[in-house]
Amino acid sequence: MKLTHLLIPCFLALAFGTACSSPEGRIMGSGEEDLVGAKRAGTAEYDRLIEGTLAKMMARYSERSGGTGLAKQRVAFVALENASGEPLGEMFDQIYELIDTSVNNHERFRMVSKRFVDAALNEMGKPSYDKLFIPNGRRQFASILEQQGSPIETMLYAKITSGETRGEDGYRQVNYMLTMELVDVATGDYQKDSCRISKEYTR
Repeated sequence: MKLTHLLIPCFLALAFGTACSSPEGRIMGSGEEDLVGAKRAGTAEYDRLIEGTLAKMMARYSERSGGTGLAKQRVAFVALENASGEPLGEMFDQIYELIDTSVNNHERFRMVSKRFVDAALNEMGKPSYDKLFIPNGRRQFASILEQQGSPIETMLYAKITSGETRGEDGYRQVNYMLTMELVDVATGDYQKDSCRISKEYTR
């Protein structure tokens, strides 16, 4: 294609008061708020859900266990389940990593690497997560991890849900909830905490 043919669209755009341009981007400052998605939840919403749920879980666990001199609980992050009405897409792995890192940074917990967790689940034949709530399933899972040199005391599950209410003139409200369950491998006892935020969409 001749160069003159490539330039014609730009000349036409200039003639109508516009210019040929390409998308631009910039690095956001650390103090700037995350963008709020216009059609579905995004970074701003999930960051708040994770922060709120973890704060509740950590505070309640510390209160229940008491003291600060105890050894760290070794945790296997088993599943992040999306049961909401919106696909997570590329956000899925980021949400997983944020939860994993936040729990691991707490003074009372130490996370087992996801690679070890995945390897143990593969050795069990990739069972449904419900099987890990059964005593034999929990023991088998914990035994495999222990053989790998990564013994655990607890398992962590995370689940995202949503519910929508439609109003007049195209307005709608969506409630997003993140729930986390911390399950004791030996006893099956669990602690369950959640955080919910509401978001209004105008169209």
